[in-house]
Amino acid sequence: MVLGTEFWAVTVKRLKRTGKHAEIVAVTKQNLPLPGTFNEMAVALRKQIRERRKDNKRYNDLLRQLYHAAVWENFFGDINALCLREQGTSCKVVGRFIPRIKCDYKLIGYEHLDILGVNDVKWIVEAWGEPRNHAPARQINQKLHEQTVARFNLEKERELRAAGELFGGQQLPLVDSQDEVNPEPQPQHDNPAVDSGKLSQRKLIVAILIAAALGLVIILVT
Repeated sequence: MVLGTEFWAVTVKRLKRTGKHAEIVAVTKQNLPLPGTFNEMAVALRKQIRERRKDNKRYNDLLRQLYHAAVWENFFGDINALCLREQGTSCKVVGRFIPRIKCDYKLIGYEHLDILGVNDVKWIVEAWGEPRNHAPARQINQKLHEQTVARFNLEKERELRAAGELFGGQQLPLVDSQDEVNPEPQPQHDNPAVDSGKLSQRKLIVAILIAAALGLVIILVT
């Protein structure tokens, strides 16, 4: 997501230079669950917690935000992997599910929350004690996770349809970087280099069309 004319990660980088950790938390929270937002949010919250601990001030509100960020990251883990590959707007759309995610410490614990560090866990246990259970957030929120994945796939299909409409309603072919493009049979040439060159051109054209279409869709919807 772009804030004004600036991409969120650029905004975070700029805010880091001036130590505006609270503003970083706000920016990343607005852009959840895009890849990278959870980690940046956690880093900013840790810095605030350390500052309050140093000043002997209460920080339970910040600790709760840090724990929620870790639960959300675990919930969206597999979807974030798809977001990194797809680079579309589907990931941002499913962020609407975040308020419905259960973040019960007693049920989820901390062992499956990858972005929590040793100090994070130490602070949490000091404040809340040991949990009754340790389980992935996706398991505790299984039905909601299934709904979220289904919505993500639906939005991805809509993006592809919209991209196809930009090219006169034609369905754009899905090309994976490891898949071979199978062209229609062509007349044989005496020089095999000619066939190889044409096939490479077709692959390049298809890749450019897909990249351009998805780029236009992202610009239109953001």
